[in-house]
Amino acid sequence: MTKTTEDELKKLILDDDFTSLQSLVNEEVNLMDILRVSHKELQHSNFLAWFFDPNGSHNLGDFALKEFIKIYFKENEFIDLGTHASLSVFDFIQLDFDDLEIRREYKNIDLVFLSEKNKFCIVIENKIYSNEQKGQLEKYRTQIENEYSDFKHKIYIYLSLEDQEISESERPHYVQLNYGHIIKLIEQILSNQRINLAVKTRFVFEQYLQTLKSMCNQNDEINQIAQQLYKKYKSAFDLVFKYAGPSDGTEIWNKIQELINNKSEVRPFKSSKTYIRFQPDFFYNNLNDLKKIGFVSPDDDLSNNVIFLFEFNVRTDRVTFDFRIGQGDQDIRSRLYKMYEKHRGIFNKVVKANKILSNHWHLAFQKNILTSKDIDKYRENDDFSEIEGIIEEKCQELFSVDLPKIIKCFDNVLKDSIDKS
Repeated sequence: MTKTTEDELKKLILDDDFTSLQSLVNEEVNLMDILRVSHKELQHSNFLAWFFDPNGSHNLGDFALKEFIKIYFKENEFIDLGTHASLSVFDFIQLDFDDLEIRREYKNIDLVFLSEKNKFCIVIENKIYSNEQKGQLEKYRTQIENEYSDFKHKIYIYLSLEDQEISESERPHYVQLNYGHIIKLIEQILSNQRINLAVKTRFVFEQYLQTLKSMCNQNDEINQIAQQLYKKYKSAFDLVFKYAGPSDGTEIWNKIQELINNKSEVRPFKSSKTYIRFQPDFFYNNLNDLKKIGFVSPDDDLSNNVIFLFEFNVRTDRVTFDFRIGQGDQDIRSRLYKMYEKHRGIFNKVVKANKILSNHWHLAFQKNILTSKDIDKYRENDDFSEIEGIIEEKCQELFSVDLPKIIKCFDNVLKDSIDKS
C-alpha cells in the first residue's frame, strides 16, 4: 500500500459523508432482510397475492389492483393493456373486482388473477434475480388460452426487478413491467390521505417499500453520497475492491462507471446494481430542436427520460451495452423506431422477426463488452487486470466509434429539419 492510498483510507474512514453513508445504509435494514427472504421470488409473489386480493386483511378491496392498472395507462399514453384480448380505459372503468380469485403457482404460473363475472384474467410471471426459462412464457400463455378461451380479457405480464429481455416470440403477448411500477403503487397508497390504513398494515407496506427501494438502488441520497465518495477516494476504494474479491462483479461495475465519469461528452443517469446508464450531452444541447421535430415532449427536460436509453447491462455471465427505445409517448417511440429502421446498419438490433415495435423496451443497438468466457476466466484467475483491459478497449470503441454514429444520425435529422424550414 502506497503512502498516498494509506492517507486516502484514513481520510475516508473519518469523512463525515462516509459516516453519514453508514447511517443511511443501517436505516435501510428491514424485516425482509432480517428474515433473509428479500431475494426470494416466492416471498415477493406471496406479498403481491395478498396485496392485490380484494379480500385481503389490508382492507383495500380492489383499490390496489385498480391503481396498478391506472398507473400503467398513465405511463403509457393510455394505450390498451395487453394484446389481442386487451383492456382499454373505457373497458376498465366499468369493472369491479370484488369476485377476484388469486391463484399462486397455478400450473407453475406465479400469479393468476381471475374474475369470472368480468371474464377477466391477468397472468403474472414474477422474476427477481432469475431470467425467463426457454419456452416458459409460451407454455403459460397456451395453458391460459386453452383453459379460459371464453374470457374477454386475458393479460400477460412479465414482472421483473430490473428490465429484462424476453424471448422475441413472446414480446407481442407479454407486457413487461419492473418493480418500479410496484414502488409507485405502494407510495401512492401510503401518501393517499383518503385511505385509513391500520398501523400494522402501514408498517408492512413501509417495510416492503423499503426492501424494494434498496433492491432497486432507488435511495437517491445514498447513490449521490456514494458516487461523491468514490470520486474523492478512488484509490482507497479500488484497494478495498481488490482485497474484497471480485465475485459479485463490483470491480466490473465500478470500472464501467469510472469510464463514464471520465467522459466529458456524457453524463451519468439513473443506474442500479445491474444497469449503468448515461445520457449524451448532445440531447441536452439540442433539446429545443429535438422538441420541434417531435422526438421529445414539450415539457420534458430529460431528467427522467428513458425513451433514449443508453445502458450497460451488467449480468453475472455477460456485459453488454444496449441502446433502447424505452417507455414514453407512443408517437415519439414510433418516430424513433422508423428513424432507426432506416439506419439499420447502425441500429443493429432494431428490426425484430415480427417487425413490430415492442410495447415498452425495444432494443435498437447492442455491443458485447464481456462474454461469458471473459467472465469465467476472470473468476478462475482472480485477476482483474486482463478483464479491465478488455473493458477499456470495448468502451473506447463504443465511445469513439459506435456512439458518434448514433449521435450523427440524430444530428443529420436535425439538420435536414432546419434546411427544410
